[in-house]
Amino acid sequence: MNKRTKIICTIGPASASASILESMMRAGMDVARLNFSHATYADHKSLIRLIRTASKKAKKDVALLGDLQGPKIRLGELPQEGVELMNGSEVILTTATSRFAAESIPVTYKNLHKDLKAGDRVLIDDGILELQVKQIVGKHIHTLVVNGGIVSSHKGMNFPDSTLHVSAFTKKDREDTLFAIEHGVEWIALSFVTGPKEILLLKRLIKQYTPKGIAPARVIVKIEKHEAITRFDEILSVTDAVMIARGDLGVEINAQEVPIRQKEMIEKCRQAGKPVVVATQMLDSMIRNPRPTRAEVSDVANAVFDHTDAVMLSGESATGKFPLKAVKMMASIIKEAEASVFDDVSLFVDTSQEPVTASSQSIKLLTIEQTIDGVLASSVLAPWSEMVLKTRPEIPLFIAVSSEREARQLSIRWGVCPFVLKRQEEKSFVRLATAKLQKDRLIKKKMRLAVILGQQHGGGFDLVTVG
Repeated sequence: MNKRTKIICTIGPASASASILESMMRAGMDVARLNFSHATYADHKSLIRLIRTASKKAKKDVALLGDLQGPKIRLGELPQEGVELMNGSEVILTTATSRFAAESIPVTYKNLHKDLKAGDRVLIDDGILELQVKQIVGKHIHTLVVNGGIVSSHKGMNFPDSTLHVSAFTKKDREDTLFAIEHGVEWIALSFVTGPKEILLLKRLIKQYTPKGIAPARVIVKIEKHEAITRFDEILSVTDAVMIARGDLGVEINAQEVPIRQKEMIEKCRQAGKPVVVATQMLDSMIRNPRPTRAEVSDVANAVFDHTDAVMLSGESATGKFPLKAVKMMASIIKEAEASVFDDVSLFVDTSQEPVTASSQSIKLLTIEQTIDGVLASSVLAPWSEMVLKTRPEIPLFIAVSSEREARQLSIRWGVCPFVLKRQEEKSFVRLATAKLQKDRLIKKKMRLAVILGQQHGGGFDLVTVG
């Protein structure tokens, strides 16, 4: 493997061609993100076809990630020229109408007046404008302008001091989920999560509508609300993966807290054996420029040092001028960071005595001693095998799966190289698996592999040399 940390790319007008997608995949793209906040179902169908075609040409298992919009609260319709909010002035937000009238600014969430209280902050347009609630009269929220400016229609709003009684799973999200299931999307991202309830609801819906015999789409939750930080352990216990969505999160909590929370959440995900993604503005200047800033390079490298599973490009690959260059740059930063000692995970002592943890520690030790060159596992015989990544052994983890869909689902995982093996029986597994990997030129003779056995072996493994 030329890199272990995976790259997620948001697909949009800048990258919506088979040739560019194929080049991006060859350059290091592992997952294609479809943003359901934008475009039509016809557009998404077209993108899915292009991505699948490019994946076959590139001979690479690239997953589809469908990102649900969630209950984004926005301003309503304002005059075309916008509305200027002057520092120190009083402004009324209203839930009584959807259009600007009588100097009152409408909002899309019709129960907002019930959820706010005096003293709460209201942030608009990624926190550029700040209001403070003075009083609430009926459906009118009277505020004081702390940081003003010109606002226009449909700007997003954040409420860092408030708990809103709105579900993270909307009617639109349900329709988008059914579309994603119908078109074989491997991962579904749930936005603005505040607790485990909506995650379990989404999982039930996926299970209900996924045809028998097909692996259900996995769920990745986006951590972008202050409530999600408070309830992170509960959320982590029920989700399949985590995305640290630093855009809204950096408005919901103090921006200077985000790097600390990022490190804490990544470490918890690693210990739990669940994938984690760092997202938002990683190479933002490459939307406009062919080279990133030094700060952006450091941001990507530090995410690798934090032990993230994947990093994500948003506007850089969706609407930017240099989508392919952005992928190449991100891949080169990852490789340089992984070649350093700063992304190494120290061998730790875990007194839990869990067989999986013991195997993970033993494999890590063998890696440090350069006794093995890779790990071979089976999703059928040892469904827990992804957990050996807890200690981050810096060798490939080859996991045999039963279908291309399952292989694509694993493409978000740090260090994992999935491959399809239809027949997975313990007696013949090593022979068939190593033959398949040699045919695909993923391993060669004399390589030493730790082979993870079935659960009946207590999480143990054997050492084999490829013949």
